[in-house]
Amino acid sequence: DKSKVYGAALPVLTAVYTGFVNGDDAGDLDTPVSLSTTATASSPVGTYPISAAGAADANYTITHEGGTLTVTPAGLTITAEDKSKVYGAALPVLTAVYTGFVNGDDAGDLDTPVSLSTTATVSSAVGTYPISAAGAADANYTITHLGGTLTVTPAGLTITAADKSKVYGA
Repeated sequence: DKSKVYGAALPVLTAVYTGFVNGDDAGDLDTPVSLSTTATASSPVGTYPISAAGAADANYTITHEGGTLTVTPAGLTITAEDKSKVYGAALPVLTAVYTGFVNGDDAGDLDTPVSLSTTATVSSAVGTYPISAAGAADANYTITHLGGTLTVTPAGLTITAADKSKVYGA
């Protein structure tokens, strides 16, 4: 039996031999065993058969038994990007950065997309507010969600004394 992470190369397939006598080993077989699997580097998470076949030797009655290749999820980190806005301005579009996609996958291939949100509003005071990343799911990935920060900066304000006039003596 073997295992591999989704998107990784197939492992080298090997066999275990039971029953050799007289100091014989796999190198003494007239015809060596052929090992194969239906899995590929891009096979999704799941289990796949490993077939053992073709070994032959006049001194042995050979029984071939298959194994299993288990494909496990790859790690994927989704990080909410830090953003900023001026006090009173509209909230910026929240975005994320993805680290760990394999097999040419991208955010559009996720079974459930990430949900990005913040506690800040248009009228939030100057300060920092969390940006949350949550909810993304896909059978081929073990997903870690990391938050970001929305920084609200002061709005510009200009105060100009108003020009006035008065009549002499008034």
